[in-house]
Amino acid sequence: MPTIICPHCRAELVQEKKTYRCEQNHCFDLAKEGYLNLLPVNKKKSKEPGDNDLMIAARRDFLEQGFYNPLIEAIRSTIQHELGFEKKKFIALDSGCGEGYYTERALKNANRNSQIFGTDISKYAVKNAAKKYKDIFFFVSSAYHLPIETDSIDLVLSVFSPNDPIEFHRVLKKDGFLVITSPAENHMKQLAELIYNDFRPHEHNIADDLASKFELHLAKRVSFDIHVQSSATLQALHKMTPYYYNTSKEGQDKVANCNNINITCDFHLSIFKPLKAL
Repeated sequence: MPTIICPHCRAELVQEKKTYRCEQNHCFDLAKEGYLNLLPVNKKKSKEPGDNDLMIAARRDFLEQGFYNPLIEAIRSTIQHELGFEKKKFIALDSGCGEGYYTERALKNANRNSQIFGTDISKYAVKNAAKKYKDIFFFVSSAYHLPIETDSIDLVLSVFSPNDPIEFHRVLKKDGFLVITSPAENHMKQLAELIYNDFRPHEHNIADDLASKFELHLAKRVSFDIHVQSSATLQALHKMTPYYYNTSKEGQDKVANCNNINITCDFHLSIFKPLKAL
């Protein structure tokens, strides 16, 4: 098991029953759901950073209906076959794990004997994840200050989450992998057209952000259509997207009144390897 380190002094955290303590006597108690809060106040940009309870519930409601199963299968299959972990134990971190759906379905199901960790900046997300997925260790932290020992992780997964090449490079073993899911060109095209009467294709290249620390090892395109037949389900999907934060009242009404729509789900699945230090 990789060492969990103190977010204050970076020393090893040692478990003492339901408390984790470092040599500097910084201590962190396990919540009743079984997770640790390792996000110091000075690393927060707001009082309650990340997704709130309402948004977490909406995401879980949508995902558990199976709409994203083709994406889950693509991630899991890639980890098992292309990266060779089907029969080889590994240690993985889901960075920006949300309510833990991908952590369980894509990582844990790739090899049930592996050690899986999940972290998110949202306390509500981690609380929900730890409550449901008992055999995965979850903790609250920032992706930019991971409380994980250097060179200790075989695989980092990041699905629509912030990516810090410096921290990911630090925690990954030299032969580790970084697996990132990001929106491809036509992702959520019909939802954007419903809200804004327009759609601007996604053009961001995630490889550019990581070029200082990682090289692209494998790239896949995962695309499929989903048929949403409930306004409640469409509203849950809407809350999972960046569109939710800048949708007008008119746009929200359009989503609430729509109960039959086909939507394109379009993803880049990109696998990176750490660049060797010069």
